[in-house]
Amino acid sequence: MVHAHEVHDHQGVNMNDVSLTVAGGFDNRLRENVEYLEELKKLAEREGVSQRVRFITSCSTAERNALLGQCLCVLYTPKDEHFGIVPLEAMAAYKPVIACNSGGPVETVKHGVTGFLCDPSPREFASAMSNFIQDPHMSEKMGQDARQHVAESFSTKIFGQHLNRYLVDIARGKKE
Repeated sequence: MVHAHEVHDHQGVNMNDVSLTVAGGFDNRLRENVEYLEELKKLAEREGVSQRVRFITSCSTAERNALLGQCLCVLYTPKDEHFGIVPLEAMAAYKPVIACNSGGPVETVKHGVTGFLCDPSPREFASAMSNFIQDPHMSEKMGQDARQHVAESFSTKIFGQHLNRYLVDIARGKKE
């Protein structure tokens, strides 16, 4: 999640106020999790940004909601990931999503409308983040569009309608 603590109208955000919060499920019993977290911390230190990167290994729903309420956008970095609930949760919280242009996000994120779909490279993700940092109002507008998109395409009601249509088609013997 990209956070900006002080927004300057028409000038974007003061770069000294930008931070990155890396939050997610973490199991310290899994060596892979522990090693990857250490690798990320060392990378932040090596790049000179460790003071601007916060790692939250696990958080409650209330903490997650508070983080979503404070951020400019949500990054979803898995490449070729399955459907994934994180982009939908972010968009439901009025936050645009920056994700890889593969897997589930291609089905859920509308490029340039509800966020950005990027090649899985640091340069592409940085460029997308820069858009929101330089123009926080873009983040707000895309967040509004994201919320509307989730409500129109992924609500329980819409899901139920689609499921009902598939079941009716199956009952009638139609094939897709």
